[in-house]
Amino acid sequence: MEQLKVIIAGAGLSGLCLAQGLRKSGIDCYVYERDAAFDSRTQGYRIRIDETGQKALSSCLSPALYTTFEKSAAQPAGVYTLDTGMQPLTDKWVDQWIMDEREIPADLKADRHTMRKVLIKGIEDYVFFDSDITGYTVLPDNRVKCLFANGDAREADVLVIANGASSSLIAGCFPGTMLRDTGGVCIYGRVALREKQQLLIGDIIRQGTNVIFDGDMAAIIDVMQFDRAYKNAALPEDYIYWALIGKRSSFGLENDQSLRLAPEILGDCVREGTKRFSPKLNPLFAQTEITAMSIVPVRHSVQGKRFSLSPVTVMGDAIHTMSPAAGLGANTALRDAALLTHSLQQAANGNLQLTEAITHYENQMLEYSAAAIAASERGSKLLYNAGE
Repeated sequence: MEQLKVIIAGAGLSGLCLAQGLRKSGIDCYVYERDAAFDSRTQGYRIRIDETGQKALSSCLSPALYTTFEKSAAQPAGVYTLDTGMQPLTDKWVDQWIMDEREIPADLKADRHTMRKVLIKGIEDYVFFDSDITGYTVLPDNRVKCLFANGDAREADVLVIANGASSSLIAGCFPGTMLRDTGGVCIYGRVALREKQQLLIGDIIRQGTNVIFDGDMAAIIDVMQFDRAYKNAALPEDYIYWALIGKRSSFGLENDQSLRLAPEILGDCVREGTKRFSPKLNPLFAQTEITAMSIVPVRHSVQGKRFSLSPVTVMGDAIHTMSPAAGLGANTALRDAALLTHSLQQAANGNLQLTEAITHYENQMLEYSAAAIAASERGSKLLYNAGE
């Protein structure tokens, strides 16, 4: 077939990873992002990249860029399960966790903003911000006409919907896809790792991922220290990342209460959720600025059925939002990017018809993402008794 042109809606991790993979394969692609600028909003802090995510990134990125990603991640370390008194537990474990940092390959702890900066490197000219795709039409020649909020239109052979949970675009190809609120919430934040915070490490916090269990709530605390000897990426300052995940009642929230909370209410939620923790942890939460905290609902996708074959497909949270409990969301989305790159490459090379390539991708993606959603639900149940 003639030169394939792909439009990607969304410049998140998976959208940028896909763009890198397609460009690496010689496929013409463009990314359109509704955010006004690259850094117009906070999109989280620490993100765990497991073996699946690492393989996907290695497949899509050039060797040099993948090395930059690896070197920009925080130093790997193991996972430790603890009670509220910071004593070890032996009966709590999520299958997807790495028990020991010597396991190969070790999970990489990436800073999300730094990772996005790596993923956009070299393709900046093909990523357009303040460009919201609000709809599309499949033309008689089976190309896609993408419609923008500002009235513009662009045509391509393929549209990839990668603009996150609650995407309005997905109804056209996977009607019935919706988000199910699990009743859980996650509050996360970060505090710079300076002298005061350094005193917590070793004394109370282990050099790794600390998972604290407290009935209907759990906490994850991770020390993020970066290799300053590496000079090819702009690294963030060292910090301690923390997240609290649990039932709304654990934070003093009503079941139907809006999560658009005033700063003082958000602070109250953190104090309520951590009141049974070791007092030695109090400085960690007290020293975190309210502006460095966020609260989000824990939701799972209910995946709809493909309406009909078309040159429009979907990836990432738009089709498989899941709880962060098992750490699978981003890794599953990166797997999407690698698989879709391979499938579209087969179409570009003439080995598959375009619709066959998309079907090949979607059949596999729906199977493994459904398994990941189920695993994240099991992780939520173990972490904070979700569903009970």
